[in-house]
Amino acid sequence: MLGSGSVVQQLANLGLIDHYQLVVVPLVLGSGKRLFQDVKRADLRLEDSRAFRNGIVVLNYTPAA
Repeated sequence: MLGSGSVVQQLANLGLIDHYQLVVVPLVLGSGKRLFQDVKRADLRLEDSRAFRNGIVVLNYTPAA
C-alpha cells in the first residue's frame, strides 16, 4: 500500500499486513504526520536493507512471529 497512511493503520491494526517496506530519505522537515500513529504495537523483524550512495535507505520488515 503506497501513500495511504490511514488505510495502512487500519490494516495493521487488523493484522493484515505481512510485509513492510520503509524508505528513509535523510531530510529533516521538522513536522508532519506520524506514520504509525494509532497503530497497535507490533514487533517487526528486519529481513533486508539496502543503502544507496545518495543516503536513501530501503528497509524490509516482516511481523515477528
